Amino acid sequence: MVSTVQILAVAGVVLLIPQLYRFINFIWLYFLRPSTVHEYLHHPPTYALITGASDGIGKAVARELYDKGFNLILHGRNEEKMRKVADEIRARGAHDVRYFLADASAPSHDFARMVEPYKDLNITLVFHNVGSSDFTKERIDEQNESYVLGIAQRNAIFPLLLTRALLPKLRLSARNGPVLVAFVGSQAGDISPPRFSVYAASKSFLIALTRGLDNDERVWGAPTGIRFEYLAVGQVQSNSLRVQASLSSPTSERFAKAVVAHLGCGWRRYAPWMPHAVMQWAMEFLGEKAVDMFTAQAIGQMLEEREKKD
Repeated sequence: MVSTVQILAVAGVVLLIPQLYRFINFIWLYFLRPSTVHEYLHHPPTYALITGASDGIGKAVARELYDKGFNLILHGRNEEKMRKVADEIRARGAHDVRYFLADASAPSHDFARMVEPYKDLNITLVFHNVGSSDFTKERIDEQNESYVLGIAQRNAIFPLLLTRALLPKLRLSARNGPVLVAFVGSQAGDISPPRFSVYAASKSFLIALTRGLDNDERVWGAPTGIRFEYLAVGQVQSNSLRVQASLSSPTSERFAKAVVAHLGCGWRRYAPWMPHAVMQWAMEFLGEKAVDMFTAQAIGQMLEEREKKD
């Protein structure tokens, strides 16, 4: 006769198996897996398109990809900044660097016209870095409508519609080898901190968009060779987020190396920076109520510090 102890032991093993599998995958992804970004360098000249490339993560990833052998198509909204970034990257080698300008917060763009100059290029990698949210103490009903819409536009709608315009061209490139579209997300999309509800919602939108588009290209009908990834990102030091560099808040340059090392890893959703993955795991373990209390306290402290500086 099976004892209660035996039943509990079996139940414990069953519950442990998913966590063990997750741990094994963690070790493989962050410590053993070799980079496969070179697989997207097929049928040269090969181009990577990076949005939000004038500073921070986007600029750093652009440099990393350029050094790996990619030609670049960069996006930004400021002509002077983009010209400076393009010249700086061109000085690193002999690959082609192009750029286009668009305010991702604006409500209307002709996306077909935007991508027309690149219709004959072999684009195999798209890195959607564009997106941000100002740090404000006002509640959503205290912000004007255009401001709120701008957050959703640059974080969700702009990458959605640009991807839509690029897809026919990406499918052509995928006939010769793999093509990847990566969306830069945020841990805010999982924890929805106070004062960042619209930003968090727009990043959650990207999670669903990644899965849906990936299923469209991989599962529905004949696979096209295009894959989609969502990158869960915690704090990263940049001009837009002036935090002290640390293990949990890497510089944009260190973070970019981790991003490029993991692109095309086969996971549809992952954190490129290993400490961010550990933080994600810890938040899941703590539960929603504890995380909500912790993030509310953290946001309050950040607001106090900002007010002291102002």
